[in-house]
Formats: sequence, structure tokens, C-alpha cells
Amino acid sequence: MNTNIVEKPKKRKVKHVQENIIGYLFILPVFIGIAFFIVYPFFYSLVSTFKNWNGLVPLSVAPTVGFEMYRRVLSDSLFWQAFGNTLITLIGIPIGMILSIAIAMLLNRGLKFTGIFRVIFYIPVVSSITAIIILWRAMMNTQGPINDFLALFGVKAINFLGEPGWARFSLIMMLVWKGLGTSILLYLAGLQGISDTYKEAAKIDGANDWQIFWHVTFPLLGPTHFFIVVTGIIGGMQLYVEPELLLDGGPSRATTTLLIYLFERFGAHRISEASVVAWVLGVFVFIITAIQFYTNYRREKA
Repeated sequence: MNTNIVEKPKKRKVKHVQENIIGYLFILPVFIGIAFFIVYPFFYSLVSTFKNWNGLVPLSVAPTVGFEMYRRVLSDSLFWQAFGNTLITLIGIPIGMILSIAIAMLLNRGLKFTGIFRVIFYIPVVSSITAIIILWRAMMNTQGPINDFLALFGVKAINFLGEPGWARFSLIMMLVWKGLGTSILLYLAGLQGISDTYKEAAKIDGANDWQIFWHVTFPLLGPTHFFIVVTGIIGGMQLYVEPELLLDGGPSRATTTLLIYLFERFGAHRISEASVVAWVLGVFVFIITAIQFYTNYRREKA
């Protein structure tokens, strides 16, 4: 009798171990993929930053140069120009947030054809980037519809794609327009998750519409603000396709971003310098994201 009692827990334990092994075997391909496509390139690129590697020979053969590649990159004026250009494009984040929350509040009123407008605003998100570039090139042309419209008010034709300042402006506006649909949907979801009792209580206390928005609605949308800012910064710091296709990094390098600079290093077989740029970019994004998380955490605790 006692033997059976002892054997049953042992059988359960063996069965539990077998189930765990089977479970780990199922997720093993995922871990193998992470090891080969994330962990291995991660450390490989880190090692390459301390070597003078052109990518044409094995990394082990390339000479070790210490922090020389870091010195080259960080002393390159073009790197800092690309860094500044990338930061300038982040201006589109608050612009997009302001427009998105305004449109989301209008769509949240339950007016007619709201569903159709949601689809219209989301079309640029799912559209081909090539089609978007062709559209904006035509719109921003000196003889395009935007300049035709400005001519009605006596404004001379603006070379949106040929002057550095206007080129940056054009790029930011295109990015805002392209990402507007996602932000609107996020804010709509956030607005619909706010209980009407908060607004009713504020009205009873004598608050007007602006006070309700600023002191009730806007703070309660904090998680949405946080998500849009964090993902916007991460995406903005990795900007490549849009400035490359729309403006080819020009004019006068006005829209050359860090990723364009990075790929230029790759194209010139200066792989170690490209790895340094990637690591500087990664560390910067990590620090900014960590600050955002810490700030959000302190705000929620307050």
C-alpha cells in the first residue's frame, strides 16, 4: 500500500518532466532563430566595431584597431549632420499627435459616415510607399497642385524638393500624413475607453469643454500618448525609405538620416564604421526609450 503511494508521485513527476521536455522542443526552433538571427549578429557587430573590417574578408582576419572606428565616426561632420536631420524629423511626432487627437475627437462624436472617414484616414498606412512617394513628388513639384493653390493668393512657386529647409518640411509633412491613420485609430480606442462618468462629474463641477478635455480627457489618454511617442521615436530614428526615395538624402544632405549614412558606409565597404553607427543609434534609442518608461512610471505613481 505504501509502495503504491510512493510510486504515484514519482510517476506524476516523470510525466511532468516529459511534458516540460516536449514543450521546450516545440519552442526550440524559436530559440534557435533568436540565437542565429539576433544574438549572434548582435555580438558579431559589436566585435566588428573594434576592427577595421571591409566585409570582404573574415572578421577574424581584420586588424584590431580599438576605438579608432568610434573616433572616425564621431569626428565626421556628416555623421552629426545626419544625426541632426534625424532629430529634426521627430518634430512630426507632436504635430501628428495634435492632428490625430483632434480628428479622433471629431470621429468619436458618432456623426454620419464616421466609418468611411476612418477608412479614408487609414488608406495611407496600408498604401504602397512607392505610390505615396510618386503622389507627393507630383504634389510638391514647382508646377504641382500645392504651388497652383498658393498662386491663387499671390505666393510665388516654392521649390519644396530643391531647397534644404523646404525639403525637410516636405518630408515631415509626408511622414505625418502617412502615419496619421494609425494614431487616429489609437486615440479613438483610447477615447472610447474613457467612461462618461468622468465628463459628467466635471460638468457638474462647472467645467467647460476645454477644461474637460485638458484636465480629464487628455490625462486619461496618457497610455496612448506614451505608446505613440515611444514607437514614433523608435521609428523616426530608423528612418530610411521615405527620405531616400523622396529626396535621395538631399538637397545638400538636408534629409540624409542616420540610416542613410549607415548604408552609405556599407556601400563603401566600411562595415566597421557602419556597425559603430548602428550601435550609437541603438544606444541612443535605448536611452530615450528608458527615459520615457521611467517618466511614465513616475507619472503613474504620482
